[in-house]
Amino acid sequence: MSLMSMKYHQLRAFLTTAEQGSIRAAARSLHLSQAALTKAIKELEQDLGVPLILRTARGVQLTAFGQQLRVRAHLIVSEMRRAEDDIEQMKGAGAGSVSAAITPTAALSILPQAYRAFRRQMPDASVTFIEGFPGVAMPRLRDGSLDFVVAVVVAEHIAPEFDHIALYESRSVIVGRADHPLRHCTSLAELSEAEWLLNPSPESSTQALLDSYAARGLIVPKRVIECPSFIIAHGLLRGSDALASMPASLLDHQWVGDGLAIFPIADPLPAVSVRVVTRRDSPLTPAATLLLECLQHAARSL
Repeated sequence: MSLMSMKYHQLRAFLTTAEQGSIRAAARSLHLSQAALTKAIKELEQDLGVPLILRTARGVQLTAFGQQLRVRAHLIVSEMRRAEDDIEQMKGAGAGSVSAAITPTAALSILPQAYRAFRRQMPDASVTFIEGFPGVAMPRLRDGSLDFVVAVVVAEHIAPEFDHIALYESRSVIVGRADHPLRHCTSLAELSEAEWLLNPSPESSTQALLDSYAARGLIVPKRVIECPSFIIAHGLLRGSDALASMPASLLDHQWVGDGLAIFPIADPLPAVSVRVVTRRDSPLTPAATLLLECLQHAARSL
């Protein structure tokens, strides 16, 4: 069987079932009957000649074949959605869709202005935002779930399959709660034994912080909390002895800096580069292009 004979509705039914974990939930999400959804998946299995899902008492599980197909199916469905958006925009429909990951520092500074400008031109577009931490966002950009990522990343660590451009830069600061016992420390060496909130993905600026410890011959922090959530990190910073490195501009927002102290570290800290990352092999849709242009304009006005 040729892979070209796979149909869009079959792949969409398969992917939604894999994501939802049950036939019932997937059918509800797609506004289909369970019978129609099951038929689409069975047709796909018959065309491919392999089982893709297994029904269990706790829902559905993907077979090895299903797990492999899921990786490619995400890209196929995402590209088909982008192709539809391109055609609709050419027809003058003005709708389309865009999915993006936005880092908290950009979400609190340039996103509101950019989003207002975007909505004035595309009031009917479908928009999806998630938090732009590299460890969570980059895999979703890779599989086509996201159009682009706005994140604090280190340019030289970004994989060659991606393109990237700078939006703006900031300096890094080390923060902890206002009455932290280490708040008067002036060197990174004094913080080696502290507990750190980090996003240890290869592209992240926090990985660059760990690298700077190693480059100076210092003991690299071992007590690390992996935390790709700004709200969770903020709560832990205010209510525990955990430390974090973050863009100084993020603390310009009063509710972010409230209850936190910037440590007077004399050592040079990695620069913060807020960049837009896209997939090299996938052109942006009109809606994604417009949102990116609005973000760039907002960044220039900072």
